[in-house]
Amino acid sequence: MSSEGRIRVASLLALAAAAGLAGETLLLVERHCARLESSLSDDFRMVAFMSASLEESRAKVLEEKLRAAPDVLDVRYISADEALAALKREDPELAESTALVGDNPLPAAFEVRPAPRALTRLGEWIDGIRRLSEWSDLRWKPGQVQTILRLRFYSYLLRVALSTLLCLIAALALGSLRLAASGAASKGAGLALWAAAAGAGGAAFVLAMAWPLHRDELLWAWPDPLAQLALIGACATLGWSLSLWRAEY
Repeated sequence: MSSEGRIRVASLLALAAAAGLAGETLLLVERHCARLESSLSDDFRMVAFMSASLEESRAKVLEEKLRAAPDVLDVRYISADEALAALKREDPELAESTALVGDNPLPAAFEVRPAPRALTRLGEWIDGIRRLSEWSDLRWKPGQVQTILRLRFYSYLLRVALSTLLCLIAALALGSLRLAASGAASKGAGLALWAAAAGAGGAAFVLAMAWPLHRDELLWAWPDPLAQLALIGACATLGWSLSLWRAEY
């Protein structure tokens, strides 16, 4: 192989390694965004406070109405006594101060967990819950909702970017097939294996850099194995395709 040919092969391998590094970064960030979005969605609750105390029978009826409402995954009734006991565990000083107002001034409440799809139209969903009873207050965390929706958008955007890159590499491979003679194709097969190895090396470098995050169970998630194989295959295809265009043996 000539000196110019070696330079071209080295450049192709460097490109395959860069593709593996960039692709693995996108895969890892997409999985982390999806994992964090799922965790925050599972943790999200809307708390509906009652305007007056309820008898147990009426509380059961209202609980069933809430469960039957659209896009409601779970409902938990919290009596006034339970709320006071929880406050005593979490903030004893505040619990003592509430005792000055009365025996138990805390209202009963329902903790409602919405389906993830309800978060995109949360205002409409809350209006439906509001019409089920006379509530003294409805509480939720708007910041958590915004975070969930942004993470959902970024995860979708990264999936689109990965799919687009895969389609571009497939188009490059199809274009290369039109140029490939049988001899050129066999020569390109060897470089494809080296490109796959270079891509795997780039992907492994990203995983090694991100490995300290595995301690965070809320965030860490491995990329899908099929996506990993597709990335290595894409790097091999990229090396094979470009070898037919540029490399000289």
